[in-house]
Amino acid sequence: MHRLSSLDAQFLAAEVGNFGAQYCGVAIYDTDDQHTISAVTMTKLVEDRIHLCPPLRWRLVTVPLGFDHPVFVDTQVDLTDHISESTLPEAAGDLELAAEVAEIMATRLERDRPLWRLRVIHGLPGRTAVVMTLHHAAADGIAASEIFSLLLDQPDNTAPRSTVPTTQERPNRAALAIEGLLSLPLRSVRAAMSVPKVLAHLDQVPSLRSVPGVHSLTRAINPDAPRDRLDAPSTRFNAPLTPDRSVAFGSVSLRDVKAVKNAFGVTVNDVVIAICGGALRRRLQASGELPEQPLVAYLPVSVRDPAATQRYGNAISSIIAPIPTHQDRPSDRIAFAHEWLRHAKARMRQAPKALLSAVNDPIPAPVFGLAARGVIDIISSGAIRPPINLIISNVPGSPVGLKCFGRPLTAHFPMSVIFDGFTLNITVVSYQDQLDIGIVGDAATLPDAWELLADMSAELDELVAAAPAGR
Repeated sequence: MHRLSSLDAQFLAAEVGNFGAQYCGVAIYDTDDQHTISAVTMTKLVEDRIHLCPPLRWRLVTVPLGFDHPVFVDTQVDLTDHISESTLPEAAGDLELAAEVAEIMATRLERDRPLWRLRVIHGLPGRTAVVMTLHHAAADGIAASEIFSLLLDQPDNTAPRSTVPTTQERPNRAALAIEGLLSLPLRSVRAAMSVPKVLAHLDQVPSLRSVPGVHSLTRAINPDAPRDRLDAPSTRFNAPLTPDRSVAFGSVSLRDVKAVKNAFGVTVNDVVIAICGGALRRRLQASGELPEQPLVAYLPVSVRDPAATQRYGNAISSIIAPIPTHQDRPSDRIAFAHEWLRHAKARMRQAPKALLSAVNDPIPAPVFGLAARGVIDIISSGAIRPPINLIISNVPGSPVGLKCFGRPLTAHFPMSVIFDGFTLNITVVSYQDQLDIGIVGDAATLPDAWELLADMSAELDELVAAAPAGR
């Protein structure tokens, strides 16, 4: 049995209305008529390896009366409930694939079974897409990458030995309730002890940073907190979610990104932020919506201990930083990104490692769902300033080529979560000599997802052209 942390539970508690806390990886493989990937072959693969991956076997069980956060228990998995396939229309391309992925992203995972799905999509000339969807309550980005890797050929060309996973009886609900009730005093004491450290960094919590009084409180407790408040401008991305999603995906040269990094003496992440800032500047200028203030992004950062035995669930912290949408020149955009990220990382290092969980821990489990959803409702209503405008995530991937059933993986596009109130997510993952990009937005606030993707490519070209020679 695996008990959810308060951060894990937050993704479940907020999942009402049009919000679904799932994300997916879109893996593209080179295939042909003689070498195919199908639902049948993927079912056999998952069947052989599911013993290696607890989240694929975890079923959610709630605690009576909400005395504690839900738990995951091992269960028998009917793979026909999880694995499917479809075929795109004739002469389909990336736009048609994106439409199907958008439908997948808009459909919440069913809670009466393990929280994942896999769909094999045919119809792309010479290619097959394998789209795996996971719930954020079970895995963060790093953990999800580990799960995705289990569906790839092993380095020694041998599959892991298949064993029968342990299956647990459904927990006694009365016992869960009693255990949760008895743990309330201890959890309350632990939460109270963490409050002073949490309050000193409350302005780094994405959902709370624009609540009136938070900045003043943080400054009063923490003399090292920034004196000036970092306000996010109001944009079209700060709106409630509709039922539909918009996605786009593509790749840019990682060699070019590293060339820019070396030329300007910055980091790959600085370059990614500069690319996103420049692309959003172009997009918002084109529609006459560019604010004078820079947009503000939430950058999730993994704080998972590599030696930790618990490899799943969420172990992330928070960087809040402006992105250079207000800078006219590419060189100024990358300088701005570098300087602000340097300050933001230093601030993050001062905060508790598990800040996002520590903020949630003082909230009693019986009212946790109401509190989590209430904050999101307030943000999306426009009653307070937007805390952020978008989410940007940069996940390290494999530097070497990967395969599934001997078929080369040509790209792996990450599609991550969007929320009521901040409806744009840009996630990138490195793979071999490319940077694979996944853009997810609400269909109402991001009808121009593919144009934004093209702007990201154009921005990288400008940075390459602006890079000083001789470094």
